[in-house]
Amino acid sequence: MPFVTGGTLENEREVTGPAVGPSSTGGKLVGGQSRTIGPGDVVIIPPNTPHWFSEIATDQIVYLVVRVDPHKVLALTPAPAGSGQSGGR
Repeated sequence: MPFVTGGTLENEREVTGPAVGPSSTGGKLVGGQSRTIGPGDVVIIPPNTPHWFSEIATDQIVYLVVRVDPHKVLALTPAPAGSGQSGGR
């Protein structure tokens, strides 16, 4: 599956929200480097790096996103009482 990183995002604008934190969206991605990725691959995308799947040739894709929040801008939702999970960082 082709995945593009880098390049320039046309008509870039900031998006913010409690679950997203600071991010950007925009028009098409110009330039960048395309690589083919598949099951088991790990892609680390540095902050502020444009990226997208340039083609998805299946009706289902499963992926995991881990966002580091060093400036603690994401909102926390406390875990329900008795769940044994902490809402801390």
